[in-house]
Amino acid sequence: MNVHEVVMLAMRWLHLVGACVLVGAPIFMWLVLEPAMAQIDSGIRDAMQNRIMRGWRMFLGLVILTQIVSGFYWLFEVVHIAHQPPVYQMLLGVKMLAAFVLFFLLSVLAGRAKSFEIFRRQSRRWLGVAAITALLVVFCASAMRISDAQRHHVELPTAPGVVSPALAK
Repeated sequence: MNVHEVVMLAMRWLHLVGACVLVGAPIFMWLVLEPAMAQIDSGIRDAMQNRIMRGWRMFLGLVILTQIVSGFYWLFEVVHIAHQPPVYQMLLGVKMLAAFVLFFLLSVLAGRAKSFEIFRRQSRRWLGVAAITALLVVFCASAMRISDAQRHHVELPTAPGVVSPALAK
């Protein structure tokens, strides 16, 4: 592997790991953490929530930064968006818009700004919106991957023992 390939691999890995965090965290908080916290006494709940969010804020900022840097690196160094078909470009636009909405929602929910207190008071609702937005990002990324593979006539990998529809013909 040359240096360029190592950088590409590192950026891809950072992007995928960050995406896992940004998809998994709101789903976990929405479906598991919020309902569990609702069962706890309000004094203890507030102290726990403050402690959890303090650590999450710092980690979240780092993950968002790596997503932006690795995403733009991948976009400009590897994908060459101008050479992609319109469907791919459209999916990329939707994915990026949804990703920035997700960054906003997660930052607001983890933040301390008084102007966004209304989001934190309805955190269960906004975590649900964040989780659905995260799934939209994954859907767009998957559709982009399939679109790119079809354009290049690449056989996508399948699970062991599963026959690809292209091979079943």
